[in-house]
Amino acid sequence: MFKIFIIEDDQQIVHLLEEHLHKFGFDTKSVQDFESVRDKFEEYAPHLVLLDVNLPKFDGYYWCRQIRSISTCPILFISAREGKMDQVMALENGADDYITKPFDYDIVLAKINSQVRRVYGSYANPQQGRTTTVEGLTLDVERLCMSLHDKTVELSHT
Repeated sequence: MFKIFIIEDDQQIVHLLEEHLHKFGFDTKSVQDFESVRDKFEEYAPHLVLLDVNLPKFDGYYWCRQIRSISTCPILFISAREGKMDQVMALENGADDYITKPFDYDIVLAKINSQVRRVYGSYANPQQGRTTTVEGLTLDVERLCMSLHDKTVELSHT
């Protein structure tokens, strides 16, 4: 099961996103304490982040940089800011995509699935990611697969 970390201060949007994503088999966790976003990110170890620009304390650009300093997981901004510079800033600070509010849940889901395929699924570079090898057995944490002496087995996502 893929884990999505939602960094959004509008609880109604959080609830609706979680409800929609759960229908499609995603596990979600949302931020409650906006001063410890990085710590909560590290604890949850998500596969993907949905991030707003306007947040209490520090903005989404700051948290994007913080996450990028420790992870290459996909980050999708979801923001009411529609300006060209807001999108440029998000992408320049490490985001993979930018979705403007109001958004269509099917488009959000399609963009999430696209990123998951690219990073963890059939489009993923087999040389990327965190791997651990012990006595010929290799575990690729990012792609959820194991190999023993070059024979690969994909692990279940559920």
